[in-house]
Amino acid sequence: MACFMAEKYSLIYTLLIIYKHVTYHLKKMKYFTFHIDDSGAIEDIDYKKVNGQNITICKMYDDDEFNKLNDILHSINEFILNEKALNILKGSKTIQYDLRKAKVLRKEKLFGILKKNKSYDYFDLTFPDKYANECYNWIDFEKSEIFATDSNGEKFKIKSHQHKLDLISENKSDSKTNYSFETKKVFFGKNFDFEIDFFKIPLYSSGEYVSERFKNKMEKEKITDIRFAERKEQLNKIWQPMFPIIEFDNKNGR
Repeated sequence: MACFMAEKYSLIYTLLIIYKHVTYHLKKMKYFTFHIDDSGAIEDIDYKKVNGQNITICKMYDDDEFNKLNDILHSINEFILNEKALNILKGSKTIQYDLRKAKVLRKEKLFGILKKNKSYDYFDLTFPDKYANECYNWIDFEKSEIFATDSNGEKFKIKSHQHKLDLISENKSDSKTNYSFETKKVFFGKNFDFEIDFFKIPLYSSGEYVSERFKNKMEKEKITDIRFAERKEQLNKIWQPMFPIIEFDNKNGR
């Protein structure tokens, strides 16, 4: 009898742990925009094939203010990151990405004023826009504030992702009507995947969005010179127009 009761309480305890885990991830998950500091920055990138393998050659700035060898180096279109940072991404749920090896060239002093390029092994990771298509399905356009303005100054609401794609196609056509776009707020509906750790919505925001799980992993591993912003007001005023307000259907989310 005592053995049966012990097993019963053990099962109840296990179920409570699972419930708390699910509740935390589905109801309290927050999301942040992810930013790489330019204290370690790439000035120039070239793509080469070496022994049949595609390699990204990255040249760092020859300036003490911008050539710190961080875990993730600042680059315009890609993430140039070391193995430690890459392993965090690999252990997280992200949208699909492309990955290739990279060589980072950094000018370092030999003696006096003489310098020589030293090579470091990194990786070049990119999230092409085509892999973000699934993320657009999470947007509730009725509750979002996404607008288009035609060449006559008439402003109207974007009703769906396909609606915006149609207007973009019209901009590229010979039509005399052109549209400009503005995204004030993106509202993610009930089908948002709260298990996702890294995603983006490039047609509506310039940001890459990461979960609190991902943020905690990065901070635990002490990944150097990165920042997270939960609200657009935390960003420099110059960048704020490029980042809309983000809201979720789950009231306990961000």
